[in-house]
Amino acid sequence: MTPKLPPTILVIVGITGDLTKRKLLPAIEQIAKTGALSDQFRLVGITRQPNVTAEDLIAKVPALDFLVDHSEIMTLDVTDLKAYDRLKDRLVQIEQEFGTTAQRLFYLSVPPTVAQPIIERLGMSELSKHPNTKILLEKPFGVDLTSAQELVQDIDKYFSPNQVYRIDHYLAKETAQNIVVFREQNSLFKQTWNNKHIERIEIIASEQIDIQGRSAFYEQTGALRDLVQSHLLQLAALVLMHPPKADKLQDIPQRRLEALRALQLPKNQPIESVVQRGQYRGYAEAVNNPGSTVETFVSLQLESTDPLWVGVPIRLTTGKALREKFTEIRILYKREEGYESNELVLHLQPNESIELYMWAKRPGYQHIVSPHSLQFSFKDHYALFPEAYEQVLFSGLGSDHTLFTSSEEVLETWRILDPIQKYWSTHSDDLILYEPGSDVREVVPDWNHMPISHSSRSTSS
Repeated sequence: MTPKLPPTILVIVGITGDLTKRKLLPAIEQIAKTGALSDQFRLVGITRQPNVTAEDLIAKVPALDFLVDHSEIMTLDVTDLKAYDRLKDRLVQIEQEFGTTAQRLFYLSVPPTVAQPIIERLGMSELSKHPNTKILLEKPFGVDLTSAQELVQDIDKYFSPNQVYRIDHYLAKETAQNIVVFREQNSLFKQTWNNKHIERIEIIASEQIDIQGRSAFYEQTGALRDLVQSHLLQLAALVLMHPPKADKLQDIPQRRLEALRALQLPKNQPIESVVQRGQYRGYAEAVNNPGSTVETFVSLQLESTDPLWVGVPIRLTTGKALREKFTEIRILYKREEGYESNELVLHLQPNESIELYMWAKRPGYQHIVSPHSLQFSFKDHYALFPEAYEQVLFSGLGSDHTLFTSSEEVLETWRILDPIQKYWSTHSDDLILYEPGSDVREVVPDWNHMPISHSSRSTSS
């Protein structure tokens, strides 16, 4: 049974944005259907656009039955400190209507350049001091280690660490959450989750879409900052961390942090030998910058100083305008002489599932061994399958930090990647041009430098 959440005022800044309409509003509705939200819930949407009503917004998103009676819109200039007095007054009125104080969640569904002044004004207006106030922040968190440190310092001026929820929705995917359970609750994997048995680890996020007109954003970001710094490094931390005990799941963020602290670029190897970047043909024209060296593809190799993982290469790869859309974690087990290796694949999208590739004799008169897969799909077995943003919102509403990244984790990810950014700032001759629609493994000429069999993707038993 889904636990009941406390009285809540959820303030979404950027209520008319794409993320809100596609993800957040449907997520609230789904949470409401579980019975977790009571009548003492109010969504307050903040927008700078005049004459926007809750009815207008709800009409654009199908099946928002609960929110019809539990939402309202405020037109507010978020750069004007005085405007926050009006917001403060309205929140007090809502609590009076509830007949009790409520937790207040400020979800900043806005770009980082807009979020920063909002954070300051929430603090300066003392809205941050209200009991049980939380702030939910979308990535990116800085563009390098220095900017991330400055951002953390700015937030710390007004909010304590337990008030801040930094969102990485990949952590909320069921497959990601199941990494800890899967490896710990199954003795077959618990005993072999180490460098004695695992040869290499690969995490891939392949995207079919190109930059889709977001030229200004992508020219300032690139694949390394967009996906590696957040999603892929966090997934790596989940794979590599030492799991907490079953009754200490709140320790997961600390365990992820410890795993990140042990990650580094391979020592005594030049960056260009362990990091490769590419750009799809047509990107420079799309952003109207013929000399652009911004990467739309990056593949890098890391290593861990954790004794459990010393000697195991960890490869992170992502790119845009590729042949397929998928995100997966591939664990390649060591091959004993005379035998083939096994492979465990954790699929995060498009279909969240866990797959194990094994070898067996093919039926027939001859002794021919071929690969076969054992697959478990979550959606095929469970009626309740919350989307990632449902998990994010439910955890935030329930004051659970497990699925959110700490400031220390953010700083560690930039510590790992800063040497790459510094190298790229003075080198531009390593950019690989690739054709849109390329396979993710065709972009890098020496992909087999870390050979992980992928031919078995289409193999089934």
